[in-house]
Amino acid sequence: MPCPHCRSEDIAHWGAAHGFPRYRCGSCSRTFNVLTKTPLARLRNKERWLTFVGTMVERKSIRKSAAACGVSAATSSRWHKRFLACSTAQRAKIIREVAAAFSNASALTAVSENVSAADLAWAKELLPVVLSWLV
Repeated sequence: MPCPHCRSEDIAHWGAAHGFPRYRCGSCSRTFNVLTKTPLARLRNKERWLTFVGTMVERKSIRKSAAACGVSAATSSRWHKRFLACSTAQRAKIIREVAAAFSNASALTAVSENVSAADLAWAKELLPVVLSWLV
């Protein structure tokens, strides 16, 4: 993953913030995460995003989506605009990182042989939602 600010490949792991791994560019010395320079940057309540994507797929109204996620209608409207502004590549990257950050199955990004089906049971329910948002 290149630096979103200067496109340099000289990056290093730089801790974590809000559940996401953070990186630091060796060229411009700026820090960033997977959401930097995407429409979803600086949005809060990331643990509710998968539920919100599900309400978008079901074509629920802004108010019904807000009620399902436990956020205000203004937040739901903001999320709706930002989620629709994401490209397919950004969606895939963001969903992978959000799922890894807010699940008990931390091996979701690189499934190994020792991960049991019980560890990924939650993903089975959300798979149709995630796939429909990616397309």
